[in-house]
Amino acid sequence: MPELGIASLSLGSSAHPMERKMAAAAHAGFDSIELFDEDWAAWLASYASGLLPSSQHQAAPPPQYDGCADATSIAAAAALGALATAHGLRISCWQPLRQFEGWVEPAKRAAARQHAAGILSLLPHLGTDLLLVCSTSAPASETTGDLRAAVEDLAWLADAAAAYNPPIRIMYEGLSFGTHRRSWRDVWAVVRAADRRNLGLCLDSFNMLALEWADPYAADGRAGAGVDAALEGSLDALAAVPASKIFFVQVADAQFMDGSLAPPPESVPRLLPWSRGHRLFPLEESRGAYLPVLRFCEAVRRTGYAGPWSLEVFNKSLASPRPETCCEHAERGYAGLGRALAILDQGKRAALL
Repeated sequence: MPELGIASLSLGSSAHPMERKMAAAAHAGFDSIELFDEDWAAWLASYASGLLPSSQHQAAPPPQYDGCADATSIAAAAALGALATAHGLRISCWQPLRQFEGWVEPAKRAAARQHAAGILSLLPHLGTDLLLVCSTSAPASETTGDLRAAVEDLAWLADAAAAYNPPIRIMYEGLSFGTHRRSWRDVWAVVRAADRRNLGLCLDSFNMLALEWADPYAADGRAGAGVDAALEGSLDALAAVPASKIFFVQVADAQFMDGSLAPPPESVPRLLPWSRGHRLFPLEESRGAYLPVLRFCEAVRRTGYAGPWSLEVFNKSLASPRPETCCEHAERGYAGLGRALAILDQGKRAALL
């Protein structure tokens, strides 16, 4: 049985305390939890105010670090890592490091690197060795899509992470609404060119399928004729990626909108509203799930990947303040992910007969 995990924000908004989220994840059967930056900010604010344990967190903006994290942040990280251990969980990764690569202005590039260095200094205290970097969604007027710039930035980060003992690993993910890099091929090109042992991929079913197969504003929810064949070609190429360069896999489905979602204004990335408000756990057909998640998972398995499978779902339902929210989402998530992997196992066994 592979390690099964869930992102902390997929259990409820950051108003729900981490104690509640970890208890819900552990009770549902998960092995690990991804630490989302908004949950870290809420935990840190409560810790710094002496309000732990707390039945509710107040939302707080994620802190901006300037090099090595401060003593309070380090102590809060150690306390959060201990809480995870007490629940029989491990913190699988910190996510996400946002708006990191491609800054044109030297001062902004330096600030992004300093902030990243501060986060790196927290990870050993949290008990994790993995940092997720998502492709930038910063304005195109302030960033560059030049491959060399992205390679330089990710190589710098990987080298800084490799200086830790044990080394910290960096995984790069393409956001379906990223400014310059959206597809898994885009970020794979950077990872290959940077050529660092501790730099690899984070593969996300939603971001891949939303970009290459789906269209939430189309009547049939698909991006047009021929998308199935095109997706099959992309998945075949993905299956050829070395398993050693896939550090993490995130799984999410999404809701068929049936014309109920209006396209956003031009100033908003086209897929962003769907991504933020309408993801679902795998195979939740009764709630409208319709993405070909099993095809994605099967391609990942063909690589030989044997690492964690984790859930990253954003949905309006996560904003509910009810204490039951965390347990309900944990149970739904575990059931959906377990069902998806069981179907894949059945298919593998059938192929061997």
